[in-house]
Amino acid sequence: MISLDLHYLYRENALLENLQALFLILSTITYLWLSSYCSGQVRLGWIAVSLLCFSFITREVDLELLPLFESIGFLFHGAGRTILLLTLWAIFARMVFTQGGFKGCIASIFHSKYIQYLVLSFLFLVAGAIFDREFFVLDYGKLFEELVETNAYLFLLLPSLYELYIKRRYGLILADNLNPESD
Repeated sequence: MISLDLHYLYRENALLENLQALFLILSTITYLWLSSYCSGQVRLGWIAVSLLCFSFITREVDLELLPLFESIGFLFHGAGRTILLLTLWAIFARMVFTQGGFKGCIASIFHSKYIQYLVLSFLFLVAGAIFDREFFVLDYGKLFEELVETNAYLFLLLPSLYELYIKRRYGLILADNLNPESD
């Protein structure tokens, strides 16, 4: 991108940001889908990650600029976004309190076999914030910011896709084993 002078690929609302949005939308959906396969604290952990991905979508994508969202764009921008996210997180907090508290939910996330992906994603997002705030003056700081954010969101997506694949495959095998007439 640098040598070919393709600056337009990493501008605001350009290719890399659209790729980030795609990763986040898929992550939100797959983590929410995964929650339907589980119960208890594990279910709440998947919902928490899904809600986190949705929160990133509202931060990363300027939905109010899209023609489809002209009339409801205020929900995803400024004070409307804050109210929407506070409402969703409050509903989630109520679910957590109803099922036993934050300690179990957080423990299910931190004891997940995919915690290394979440930590790596967090570190990429910190690096992206450093590039965004221009703590280091670089010629292509915006490119590096968009690249590390794209990697962060990809590392959020990968465990959900893999786990969903395993759950679906296991579910199909289990269904076949329980239903001998399906032969």
